[in-house]
Amino acid sequence: MAPQRGAARGYDLYGSIAVVEAAPGAAQAMARRLMLENRNVKTVLRKGGAVSGRYRTRKFVYVAGRRSTLAEYRENNCVFRFDVAKVFFSTRLAFERKRVSELVRDGEHVVVMFAGVGPYAIEIAKRDRKGSVIAMELNAAACRYMEENARLNKVGNVLVERGDAGRLALGHKGVADRIVMPLPASSRRFLGSALAMCGRRCIVHYYAFCRRDGISEMMGGVKKAVEAGGRRFGLAGWRIVRPYSATDVEVVLDIIVH
Repeated sequence: MAPQRGAARGYDLYGSIAVVEAAPGAAQAMARRLMLENRNVKTVLRKGGAVSGRYRTRKFVYVAGRRSTLAEYRENNCVFRFDVAKVFFSTRLAFERKRVSELVRDGEHVVVMFAGVGPYAIEIAKRDRKGSVIAMELNAAACRYMEENARLNKVGNVLVERGDAGRLALGHKGVADRIVMPLPASSRRFLGSALAMCGRRCIVHYYAFCRRDGISEMMGGVKKAVEAGGRRFGLAGWRIVRPYSATDVEVVLDIIVH
């Protein structure tokens, strides 16, 4: 669900948990309104800081309702369970996950790096049951939820691998028809590992933060890096995924690697 705008800066809805972005006083007022207007909201939390750390987690402050951080969230005909305090999950990428899953062709071998609790991996696996998905994730809690989510969505074609994506890539050289790299802050650092997993022709969905006026420069840098890795670079398309700050945006490049 997209953030809602009002007296406070906004909120995100994870099933029965609403996470507001507001000052403490405004958060209390917003919680009362949310729980009155939406009977499905059982818990209201307030963001207690920015996403940080190697697992990209965030601190939350309890505001109202049931004291819980365990969410059950539905998206694109899939259901995901996870603890919002232990894993990274963004509701704002729902359209992007749907877009990518609909691009997958029957029987593809897909690798999702930085897979989290499995939204990309599971939505792709559910769309293409003839294919296979390798889902790489460093956070042990996220891996446990991803395995649970695969069972909840009845997909048996997702292989969850825990560990650093750069290290795990060494065991999957040349296997991928498609690779998803949803770690915009660090994707450039792992591009070489992704290229090593690419088959003869591979689509790489490469996510990155950059200045709104620096998209062409970013594309040029990625093209040079792909070519320096001994592969040919093609661009199937690109789009701005979302604003990130007053000056920066998150961009996805749909790269064709030959």
